[in-house]
Amino acid sequence: MAWCGDLRCTVGQPTSQDRVMELYHLRTFVAVAEEKHLTRAAERLFTSQPAISAHIKALEETLGVTLFDRTPKGMRLTPVGEELLPRARQALAAASAVMQHAKGLQDELIGSVRIGLNTDARFLRLTALQAGLAEHYPRLEVAMLTGSTGTNLPAVRVGKLDAAFVTGEIDDPSMSVCFLCDEPLVIGAPVSLRDQIISTDVADLARLPWVYTSPDCSHFAAMRALFDAHCCEPTRTLIANQEDALVEMIRAGVGLGIVRAGVFSNDDHAYELPVALPSVPLQFVYLRKRENDPLIRAVMHQLCAVWGIAPPADAAREAG
Repeated sequence: MAWCGDLRCTVGQPTSQDRVMELYHLRTFVAVAEEKHLTRAAERLFTSQPAISAHIKALEETLGVTLFDRTPKGMRLTPVGEELLPRARQALAAASAVMQHAKGLQDELIGSVRIGLNTDARFLRLTALQAGLAEHYPRLEVAMLTGSTGTNLPAVRVGKLDAAFVTGEIDDPSMSVCFLCDEPLVIGAPVSLRDQIISTDVADLARLPWVYTSPDCSHFAAMRALFDAHCCEPTRTLIANQEDALVEMIRAGVGLGIVRAGVFSNDDHAYELPVALPSVPLQFVYLRKRENDPLIRAVMHQLCAVWGIAPPADAAREAG
């Protein structure tokens, strides 16, 4: 015993209370208990018999109990050892579970992602996308936020959205763009105006009321191209920058409008006019600098699976 100023310091071997029980001590204890022999336990643990003996001795000193009786036939558990064996197995199982869970977390995606929408959920296949993300990344929080092409693009640029569905050609070097499909466009007309539609001549249609979309919408560009080609200007009634609002305005008889083909299938309030219009691409965008972001890669993997297309990285390898 030595004195250090006013503090008493113990010099020498630590007491049993100071020792730490190691997992490998428990692993050796269980192996010896099951094998009932030091040599066989050493072979099982790929170590030497002296190391096994040292582990058992250290564990007994740490616990302050005798775990085994040494007999000519091998190692036999004492009553205390018999009682502690199940708890040792439980401790090893718990430690293994921690290791397995930690290993799983290395590959598990945790976080949140915000996806901007520009049209209805059915067309965007959102149910399948959500199901795929939930199955493969159960700890990923997904927010699908209603918007439009015109609002989604700037939101992605400034980071308010992680990715978004947009319609039309995207000429922005900061964006990575994934083509999903072509959207066929049609002129939707309300049934209430059927008697006023004397023909599908563009000049005649221009005299009727029209529901416009905002200039940053691809449908607006299609409408401008249609009427500019015929040197006429449609009669503007109002502007609806959300597709669902546009559709409802047409159904309500406010005016004609350009919508995606099929929107008015089996509709009693609106129908499609047989006027040829060019299709526009539906695309999925995110910032190019985030191409290797695990969140973006996870979303892209599921999105491409839902749409039956190759992920951008795979497509690039095939092109190379």
